[in-house]
Amino acid sequence: MGREATITPEQVHAVADAIKAEGSKPTLRAVRERLGQGSMGTIAKLLQQWKVGQERQAAAELVLPPALQRAVLDFMAAELSATRAPLEAELAEQQQTAADLAAENERQADTITEQGEALDALAAEKAAAEGKAGQLAADLIGAKEEAVHERQAAEAARTELAKATLRLEAMPRLEADLAAIRAELAKERQGRIEAEQQAAVLTAQKADLEGRLVDAKKEAERTAAQLQRAQERAEQQAEALADARVTIQTAQARAEDLAGQVEQARKDAKAAGEEAAILRGQIAAQGERPASATAPKSKTPKA
Repeated sequence: MGREATITPEQVHAVADAIKAEGSKPTLRAVRERLGQGSMGTIAKLLQQWKVGQERQAAAELVLPPALQRAVLDFMAAELSATRAPLEAELAEQQQTAADLAAENERQADTITEQGEALDALAAEKAAAEGKAGQLAADLIGAKEEAVHERQAAEAARTELAKATLRLEAMPRLEADLAAIRAELAKERQGRIEAEQQAAVLTAQKADLEGRLVDAKKEAERTAAQLQRAQERAEQQAEALADARVTIQTAQARAEDLAGQVEQARKDAKAAGEEAAILRGQIAAQGERPASATAPKSKTPKA
């Protein structure tokens, strides 16, 4: 499968003209680097076409006098006749070599493209195979786990079978135990009936107690209300008692003050009595002196 050309002759010719205008030689590598794309074979073929055009243009631009042109043309014709055949043969050989190289290059490019496509296909197949392998590995792990579970289930089934076998062997004893259990169940049933009856009695008692409790709550509420009123009265009385205490303390303070004043008055009165007694004694002494001078000595003076 051939590839479409990614470059055109016009592009190659334009690049070659630009390189020539810069004063450089338009080589195959220089043109390829300037283009940045295209195969070397295609660029070589298009560059060769450009070179042939350049040679024809150079030949067309030569302008000489007719006589000189005829002389030159005759000379050139002679020289060309002498050298044209081997040059043409060599040119044809080079062109064939270039064409072969270009064709080989294109075939190799096609091969590389095909190999790339095949590599992509192989990568996709590899990814699919890896995915399938991963799925198979997961399935294998799941199968192993399932086998382990089945093995465990089979082991559990064998254990249950052994237990069932033992239970079958112990069936007579189990039947006796069943009879005993049935008897106990009958007793428990009778006990349950009695318990239900007792529960009914207890329910009635509970209803009665609940009624009493409601009455007790009401009585407690009334008592609480009375207690609240009593507390309020007690608080009022406490306030009155506090006021009375303040009044009493004030009165006591006044009484203590009055007692102090009375005591001071007593002291003052006692002192005044003592002073009065002294004065009376002095007055009496002064009044008795003349009388004692005329009176007989046997008489006692008046106090």
